[in-house]
Amino acid sequence: MISLKRNDKIIILVAVIIIVIAGVGIAMYNQPATVSTPPTTPPSSQSFNVSWVERNVSLDTITGSAGKKAPYTGGIEISQGNIISVTFNLSWVDDHTTFFRRMGLDRMTLTVTTVDGDVIQESNTSAPITKAGTDTITLESHIIPPAGPIKADDSTAAQAQLMKKPYYDDSWMNRNMSFTVSDRIGEKRIIPRLLDKGNSFTLEISYQYYEGVIQPGQVKSTGNDDNATLSQDSYEPPYMSMLINTGCGRFV
Repeated sequence: MISLKRNDKIIILVAVIIIVIAGVGIAMYNQPATVSTPPTTPPSSQSFNVSWVERNVSLDTITGSAGKKAPYTGGIEISQGNIISVTFNLSWVDDHTTFFRRMGLDRMTLTVTTVDGDVIQESNTSAPITKAGTDTITLESHIIPPAGPIKADDSTAAQAQLMKKPYYDDSWMNRNMSFTVSDRIGEKRIIPRLLDKGNSFTLEISYQYYEGVIQPGQVKSTGNDDNATLSQDSYEPPYMSMLINTGCGRFV
C-alpha cells in the first residue's frame, strides 16, 4: 500500500471538497431558458429591367366630302398615354378636271390643331393624269422613356409604377385634336366651276406609343442573422468550466 505524505493528503482532501461542492452546484444549476424571438426579414430589394416597345394603332378611317364653301371638320381623342406621334393622312381623287386631266385640278388643305393649340397645315394640288392627291401631317411628342431598372417589392408593384410618372406620360391622353379638310376648286370655266361641289376624301389617322414591358428581376438581400442561439448540445455549465480550469480534474 502506498503511503502518502501529509501534504499530499491535504491536497487530495481539498480536491475532494472542491469536487463535492462543484457537483452540488452543477446539480442545482438550472440552464437559463432560451428566449425565442421571431425571425426578422432582412432588408431586400428587387430590380426589374424595363424594355420599351413601340406600338402602332390605327383609328377608324374617316370618309367625307369637303365643299368649296363647306369644309369638313372633326376631332379625335386618344385614350392612351406615352404617345410618341399621331399621323393624319388625307387622300383624294379629283372628280372634275379638263384638258386630259391636266387642268382644273383642285387643291385640298388639311389643317390640324394640336392639344397645345398649335395649328399645322398641309396643302397639295391633285396630280395630273391620276388626279390623286395626299396631305400628311405627323405630330410628335418627343417623349423619352426613363432608362434604368425599377425598384419594387414584386413584379405587380413594378407594373403599377409603369402607370405613373415619370414612366407614364399622359399629356396627350384624352385631349382633343381637331382637324379641318377644305377644298379649293381648280376649275376656271364658269359653268363647270359652278357644277363642281368639291371633293370626297379619305382620312386615315394612326398613333404610336411606348409600352413598358417588365423583365424578370433579381433579389438582393442585405443584413446578418442576429437570431442565432447556442445549441443545447454545445452548452457548457459555468461550474464545470471553473472546475476544469482549476486543474483539479487530474485528481478525479
